[in-house]
Amino acid sequence: MRSNVKTIRLTTRLSLILAVITYLVSIKSVWGLDEIKWLPDTFLVAVFGGAFASMLVVLICEISKYYENRESTETFLYSHLNYLYGQLQVMLKNIDFLVEHNEVIQKDALKQLIYNSEAEMNTVFYIDYAPYKSNNAILIEKENYNRIVFPVVQGFLRDCRMFEVAVLTDEINKREGRIDGNANLVLRKLSKQIQEPLALIDALLIKIDQTCNYRYNWSQVRDSMVRRIPDTQMDMLEQFLERQ
Repeated sequence: MRSNVKTIRLTTRLSLILAVITYLVSIKSVWGLDEIKWLPDTFLVAVFGGAFASMLVVLICEISKYYENRESTETFLYSHLNYLYGQLQVMLKNIDFLVEHNEVIQKDALKQLIYNSEAEMNTVFYIDYAPYKSNNAILIEKENYNRIVFPVVQGFLRDCRMFEVAVLTDEINKREGRIDGNANLVLRKLSKQIQEPLALIDALLIKIDQTCNYRYNWSQVRDSMVRRIPDTQMDMLEQFLERQ
């Protein structure tokens, strides 16, 4: 998208330059300038006028392409934030389940969700959203994500890795006859910490949806998403087996 904006600016400047040259050539006689015999004015007007017309066509095509790219990039940004929010909601459900069921705790219970969330988090960070106007509302939100939301999500996911350390520590302590419950303590802490990244991403998606004239119906999508997330992996298995 950034290269598209650069092309529009370049073709705009070239179009203006060619338009001015064409105009000056066409009124050369007004300034009392003699016509070059082997290079008549009509030829120069045709050359520069044709170049100007061609450049104008390129400019129109680039502007059209820019608006298409802008909308597709906005959708790309929304979809990846949507998925990141969904992964964090699934993680919250799993964390809350594990807090209540210590007997099923395994060190890799959150591993795949952490990987998925990190991938989406980085994808959003590097999305090339560069609209023509610097005061674009979605651009401001994207910059807020990079400056504020990204570090919060990154910090939370880094803390999530302490869960595996806690589980392994509990296993070692158990063999030595000690029961510390580190894993449960970490899970309870993560259950509180996850609320901040969820709230920040939700606010970001609300703003994007508002700016796009509610194109994505995020509020309805969010509520439906949260309702459809199974409470446990066992619930997912039961739902699958119940399908016709």
